[in-house]
Amino acid sequence: MKGLLLKDMYNLKGYSRQYLILLIFFMIFGISMGNSHYIMWMSLVLGLNVGFASFPFDEEGGYAYMLSCPVGRKTMVQAKYLLGLISGAVILLCSAVGESLSRMVNGDATEFWLVEMLIVLGVYFLFVSVLTPVSYHFGVEKARVVMLGMVAVPMVVIFLSLKLIRISAITKMLKEITQMFTQKQMIYGGAFLFLVVGLLLLAGSYRLSLKIFNQKEF
Repeated sequence: MKGLLLKDMYNLKGYSRQYLILLIFFMIFGISMGNSHYIMWMSLVLGLNVGFASFPFDEEGGYAYMLSCPVGRKTMVQAKYLLGLISGAVILLCSAVGESLSRMVNGDATEFWLVEMLIVLGVYFLFVSVLTPVSYHFGVEKARVVMLGMVAVPMVVIFLSLKLIRISAITKMLKEITQMFTQKQMIYGGAFLFLVVGLLLLAGSYRLSLKIFNQKEF
């Protein structure tokens, strides 16, 4: 496992300077604008790029090195998901640093920072859950197309949700829910639930990726 992670780290080493420059730029721009939300969401974009930048190196050799590596297929899939979790931790760290610097420079705190951070991590795990099995089955290039589709789908969902809210039965149900909980409880609870769903999807994604990878022929 350690060797596989080191392999991916060495493969990503060539991009490390670019990622670092982009991260510093996002930090400076976000802080100068007094907007740590920008840092948070740009960290998400970088985290997704880091997580999937290692796939092309593996695909380049057609996973042929599997024949000579003293590791099983299960371990290789586990290493990819562990790299994804590490990228998630990096997103959290970068966002926390950006928020701290923003508070020091601008003297104010972002309201509901923790809520937004939970949502960002939930979105990240959702993307990883979908794109990792797609990368194993169809390749990373098609996974990028799927990623674009995943960006467009929420817009359609939001539009349909606005239409559904106008239905009287749903309006009544939402009104009853708002009477049971305070606005703050609903916001924090919804964000935490979104993160939990993202983690559950990640667990299911791991099982699917393992099944796909076990069926691949080298």
